[in-house]
Amino acid sequence: TLCIQLRYTNNAVKLAQFTKYKPLKVNATRWSSTYQMLARTHRQIVQLVTKPEALDSVCVRLQSDEGNLADVRLLFVAVHAKFPATAHHLSPSAQIVHSPAFESAVIKLLSDRSLISDEEEAIAQFADPTDSAQETPKKVDFATETLRHAKRPRLVTVTKYIDLLRMIPPSSNKCELLFSQCKLVFNPLRSSMLPANFEMLVFLRPNRELWDFTSLVGYNESAGDGEEDAE
Repeated sequence: TLCIQLRYTNNAVKLAQFTKYKPLKVNATRWSSTYQMLARTHRQIVQLVTKPEALDSVCVRLQSDEGNLADVRLLFVAVHAKFPATAHHLSPSAQIVHSPAFESAVIKLLSDRSLISDEEEAIAQFADPTDSAQETPKKVDFATETLRHAKRPRLVTVTKYIDLLRMIPPSSNKCELLFSQCKLVFNPLRSSMLPANFEMLVFLRPNRELWDFTSLVGYNESAGDGEEDAE
């Protein structure tokens, strides 16, 4: 592309004679890179740059680790209202949404709202198994049971779901970061590394808070015992 050609030494020297800015490559997964190129050369297009400021703030917020799926849906609804052309990709019923009922159910769980039948069916497999277990009733006399039944509030049964639904990441930032790290780690010096070793190295790095050197020592000892048993 043009930006890549302008980054070459000879072309960059010629470009520096006309402007102090260096060419920026477009990031396919980050719309903010496009906004940065417009913002720094906006002398002729001031009105055009002021409009996407709201969209850029949303893109920057999505790149952070804060927030959940309900927050992202709220931002998408606001962007859809401000930029109707984004409805094809950002609306809850867009074709790129794999399971609208599942997404809507998770958002309602995060917001403590009631679910409809389709949403309950979509997340039925994530129901908490301990919630269905009934405690063994204690034996009481007739009078106590009558009074207890009268004082018991008549509430609608609410199904509890495992916390895994509330831990679903709202964006693919961590996956994109993992793939970027793979590209940096897999250099020519590691081209002869076995795929299994490379996979272990790549996945241990982003999950370093879940393990320490004692975990590796225990793994090596168990692996050594397994080899001795095999002999």
